[in-house]
Amino acid sequence: MIILTNKIYSSVKLPKEALDLLKDEDIELEMHDELTTPSEKELLEKSKDVDALITGVNVSITSKIIQANKNLKIIANIGAGVNNIDNESAKENDVYLTNTPSRDSVASTAELALTLMLSLSRGVLKNQELVKNNEFKGWQVMGFLGENQVSYKNLFIVGLGNIGKEIARMAKAFNMNVSYYDIKDRSEFKDIEKEIGVEYVDFEEGLKNADYVILQMNYTEDNHHLIGEKELNMMKESSYLINTARGGIVDEKALVKALKDKKIKGAALDVHEEEPKINEDLIGLSNVVLTPHIGNDTYEARIEMAKVAVSEALRALKGEDLKYLVE
Repeated sequence: MIILTNKIYSSVKLPKEALDLLKDEDIELEMHDELTTPSEKELLEKSKDVDALITGVNVSITSKIIQANKNLKIIANIGAGVNNIDNESAKENDVYLTNTPSRDSVASTAELALTLMLSLSRGVLKNQELVKNNEFKGWQVMGFLGENQVSYKNLFIVGLGNIGKEIARMAKAFNMNVSYYDIKDRSEFKDIEKEIGVEYVDFEEGLKNADYVILQMNYTEDNHHLIGEKELNMMKESSYLINTARGGIVDEKALVKALKDKKIKGAALDVHEEEPKINEDLIGLSNVVLTPHIGNDTYEARIEMAKVAVSEALRALKGEDLKYLVE
């Protein structure tokens, strides 16, 4: 039997359900018990002699932090993406890295992607303003207050990972024609293509033919500003862009120009290039829907994600196999 005398530092505030998993463990836990992001100075101080670090996508875990702690065995990140962590440094220092692509996180993010698409396409926000201002004059055949339906339209998903697949499944309920592009070898998606009824297309072809483009890939240096002026000009003037991936994938300056020049009809962003700052030029546009990175911000998803991260930390400290190891 392995006797635990380990320390865990959580750089994020954890819900009670996750903390309960540590009650019967021989663990010393210190937690950043506020809804704020700790500074690098605090991270260095609090994590310097711990065995496990639990963190979140809002916290940058640099090489400096990783190298400062020779006891560190695992970084358990709350979130599917891990671009907030220097993974190369973790590998070099033999530190495990895990994420939380769990069921409810996937479902909640996919739900939001569809919510943004529907809200944008049906003009929900601007029509809510019309009602709030008591400017509704009554139903008319040619009123056209509701914009465009999404049913039977062409949806192009960029990134067919767990969330992309769930978006595709949900979109099929609207009888949408779903195509996708992914940098991974297409052979990995043959079963999914058949199961869901989605079609692989080249990136440029997908942009040109889509009524709706949903971005749902991991963020890397290689896909920074994947959607810029050139790509936006490829899209139909009647099309909509939805980003529920990471802010850096879209060149927001180019997006503002495309929206003002009516190169595309609208855009919805849950993630932002300079988070937590929101682009003021986008805020001022009527054909834009903006949310503050709430893709998996549901009670169900965040509690599940936190429990997964704590469980992974415990597995690493006990020498057990990890379920969500990031290679």
